Amino acid sequence: MSVEERVKGTARFAFKSRRKAEENKKEKFTIYLFFTYGNKRLKYSSGIKLGFNDWDFKRQRVKNKNTIKYKDHFNQKLNDLESAVSDVYEKLKEESSSMSPQFLKNRLELKLKNQESAVKSQEKLTFSELIYQFIDYKEGSIADVTLRSYKQAKTHLLNFEKQLGRKIELDEIDSSFYKKFTEYLQKEKQFSKNTIGKHFKTIKTFMNYAVSEGYTNNQRFKSSDFKVTKETTTEIYLTEDEIQAFYEKDLSKYPKLSHARDIFLLGCYTGQRVSDYNSFLEDDIEEINGVHYFKIIQKKNKKRGRKVLCPITKEMWHIMNTRHNGKPPKRIPSKDLNDYIKQIGQMLEMDSLNREIKLEYTKGGKFHSIKEKRYNLIKSHTARRSFATNKYKAGMPVYDIMLFTGHTTEKEFYKYIRIKDEERASHIAQNGFFNI
Repeated sequence: MSVEERVKGTARFAFKSRRKAEENKKEKFTIYLFFTYGNKRLKYSSGIKLGFNDWDFKRQRVKNKNTIKYKDHFNQKLNDLESAVSDVYEKLKEESSSMSPQFLKNRLELKLKNQESAVKSQEKLTFSELIYQFIDYKEGSIADVTLRSYKQAKTHLLNFEKQLGRKIELDEIDSSFYKKFTEYLQKEKQFSKNTIGKHFKTIKTFMNYAVSEGYTNNQRFKSSDFKVTKETTTEIYLTEDEIQAFYEKDLSKYPKLSHARDIFLLGCYTGQRVSDYNSFLEDDIEEINGVHYFKIIQKKNKKRGRKVLCPITKEMWHIMNTRHNGKPPKRIPSKDLNDYIKQIGQMLEMDSLNREIKLEYTKGGKFHSIKEKRYNLIKSHTARRSFATNKYKAGMPVYDIMLFTGHTTEKEFYKYIRIKDEERASHIAQNGFFNI
């Protein structure tokens, strides 16, 4: 090792890009350790994510603000990381004649792993404490809809603990907990089977994190008794004729309904989730080879950075040019959107939308069977399902439809559109796969 490399290493903590963090102050970014020795440098993630205004650049530590959860824990973690890398570096100077950043990183991770195992074997978190830690860790790196589902499950678990009058331990997440929490969600919340299943899916996510991070060895949540329940609900799609009726309906006397109709139709024409089609902006419009598109990053797939180009149809241009000054309609709350499009469906007075449909579902632990008119089943998600189903029936290849809807497998896609077996068979027969 050269004399230069034998000098004491220097550690500092900072954002990977201070400029990016400053330009996006509402987002959280990872704090990195930069350890410089000689002419070499190790960059290592601390695993801590913070907003620009929560970081003390002079002290290179988390600011002492009451609004920052776990600030003391974070700062201790940074202290431990700085101490660990210095210890490893000093030992390696004596052991090795060459020290690449990767070699230093490997030895650092080995030391941290041993330290972490020792600490966690003594550290005992309750289930709710683990959830708080998990959500803090994930916030800023996952889609808003996913974060919302985590927080909803957390709220119900905290209320369940209040009813029990005590905290739940990680080792208690077993079939007995499953039964009691299910009964709570059924009787106290009157939740449907699918909603309960969604929360248990989230609980499994929490527990997988707890196991992988070494907070518990409890694996009983993986047993067959710990089921993620699900039942097929009744969902409709609008036919091309029904969508056209929405498009042609004169709603000039009802500006709020007209606005909701326009947003909904953009969903029917693009196949996007409501979180995307209810948020189109003028800046999203891009022209490529003479064709205009909405260029978007699907919110649910934001982590994967999935970009989609949705062609802007004549109908979409007409909607924007005649009623919205050439721009996409401004976003409205999802609840209002759902209420308004049901009203429009009723106003169309179409036989197909006035037809009653039998609904069967489990809610509050009880089976229900009722009849409901189709227009009352129209909701924001109907737009995406209508796009997928109508394009499939028109003969568009499934793989191409999935490009817009974001489905990753054909199995998932067919389950989504819920085409009846006879319709699917007819579709296949009419697309040249059989000599008829």
